[in-house]
Amino acid sequence: MKLNYVILDPYDTERIRARQHLNEVDGLNLAGEFSNFNELKNFLQYESADIILVDPSLDDEKIFSCIERQKLQKKVIFTSKKSKHAVKGFEIGILDFIPKPLNINRLNVTLNRLEKENFPTTNINQKSKQSIEVKHNLKTEKIILSSIQWIEAMGDYVKIVTPKKNYIVLSSMKKMQERIPEKQFFRCHKSYIINMDVVENFSQTMIFFDKTFIPLSRSKKKIFQNLWANR
Repeated sequence: MKLNYVILDPYDTERIRARQHLNEVDGLNLAGEFSNFNELKNFLQYESADIILVDPSLDDEKIFSCIERQKLQKKVIFTSKKSKHAVKGFEIGILDFIPKPLNINRLNVTLNRLEKENFPTTNINQKSKQSIEVKHNLKTEKIILSSIQWIEAMGDYVKIVTPKKNYIVLSSMKKMQERIPEKQFFRCHKSYIINMDVVENFSQTMIFFDKTFIPLSRSKKKIFQNLWANR
């Protein structure tokens, strides 16, 4: 599963340089790129990110306050030429400080540490405990992946369906696919992603589970049948 990251940097050339470096790192997906604090703040009201790469040069006090208030410290990496940002960052408990110009080897060290902290080696029950973080009704919530039955497109939003609760999340289907394991979830139709673990049976045009049926696109039928056969 890829880690979603966002970049906040007031300088265009620095954002481009950071994005180019991060594109070289496997397992990362760019979720947003912003030139000012308000853009990032608006994004975080509805979306979440695993890594927040920030140059706090222009709005440092607002950024420090937001990080502490929303408890984002363990996701934030400061990138700056100012040593005072390193001092303040470590005072509030951020993940790391990487001085500019951004060094890809230094960044990889931080990313490796982040991966070990967030995805440690666990027992055979690890799969059932994996989760994604979403924004729903202006609140950040975690959804256990194994509890998701299907995901349905709703314009600019998606509906994540679980036995106990439905979540309406601002996201495209493509972005949602990038956040969930492709071996467990399958996009059987342009408007639906299903959890293969809950499928009971299927027909030529429908997939059935728990008294529910989801459409199966003709173009996806052979792929689905192969996945079903190999489970």
